[in-house]
Amino acid sequence: MKSPNEMVRINNSIKVLDLLINKEMSRVDIAEETGLTKTTIGDIVKNFLNIGFIEEVKVPPNGVGRPSISLKIVKDFAYVIGIGILRDSVNGCLIDSSGEVLYNVDYPYIEENPQINIVYKAIDELMRKAELTNRKVKVISFGVPGPLDTEKGIIKEPPKLPEFANFPLIKKIEEKYNVFAYLENDADMGAIGEKYYGKGKDLDSFIYILYDKGIGAGIIIDNHLYRGLTGYAGEIGHTLLFKNEELKYFEDEYGIDCIVKSIGKIISKPIKSIQEVEVLSDKERKSIERFTEELSRYFASILISLIHYFGISNIFIDGRMKYLGDSFFNQLLNFINKYMFHKHTINISFSELDEYAISQGAAKLGLINFFKTQIIKYF
Repeated sequence: MKSPNEMVRINNSIKVLDLLINKEMSRVDIAEETGLTKTTIGDIVKNFLNIGFIEEVKVPPNGVGRPSISLKIVKDFAYVIGIGILRDSVNGCLIDSSGEVLYNVDYPYIEENPQINIVYKAIDELMRKAELTNRKVKVISFGVPGPLDTEKGIIKEPPKLPEFANFPLIKKIEEKYNVFAYLENDADMGAIGEKYYGKGKDLDSFIYILYDKGIGAGIIIDNHLYRGLTGYAGEIGHTLLFKNEELKYFEDEYGIDCIVKSIGKIISKPIKSIQEVEVLSDKERKSIERFTEELSRYFASILISLIHYFGISNIFIDGRMKYLGDSFFNQLLNFINKYMFHKHTINISFSELDEYAISQGAAKLGLINFFKTQIIKYF
């Protein structure tokens, strides 16, 4: 167990890490932003240099004078695989320690082939790509539908993903690949992906909406992921609706699978994916207007509630929802603007990362937590 003094040093070190993860900085700039003394910053930087995940870089002066010294993350200190376990597929990415995405993979589930095998397939392919270029993978991190036991690394009983019920994912990965493994909620990882790779880069606070068969919100407040006391903040898919004299969960009525099924029924033609909605005929689009208007009202009500609860006006919706078309999006915005309690500027748009937000967010947060374990081990 760490002493109180060691915990203070660890917490101060993590403050510095949080800054360097985002950009190169000098010792002076770090001291100013953290409020820590120059001596404390000097000690922390020395420790980081000894661990090996930062390096000093000379920055030429603007005019006459000596170059200054900047600190930055060592790109090849560790390579990280991020995996998004979705309801119909698995996608993944490989990043270096600076966060640069090097490779992406995407594999659908196959009938009669256990879904965990598809997860292993994605990891193995990214491992192979890393090995071919002499890159050593030290971390594998996951974004997975909840509920989860993140302390024990167990997927509990995720709706619409029964094969992973009570699955000890982290134990299996650590045994199979001998790496540091990390597990978090899929919507939260989508928010982290949006923060580092998408439209949330320059925002302190925003909400990311994962819209799949399951629906969830990843919430960033003051540059920190908000999980709530029990870790289940943002479970908007389990918002209760009163329909046909019954209480039903929003995602059980309007998850992407339900949307696809309902539209296929309306146009009397089965469709397999939300992407197919984009190419419907004008007549078919006209026939689904009542359904998309109903969906937009329910969804907009949830978004309004999020804005009112958290006071956050920047919301990024899973890019797959854009296939419902401009009419759906305009209906959504009109409903929100009509019923907002406090009229102010809001920014609601589609994410440009699509489902890769989850794997990229998982990789980035896995990397950050790996760095933190290195810091803790050092003391």
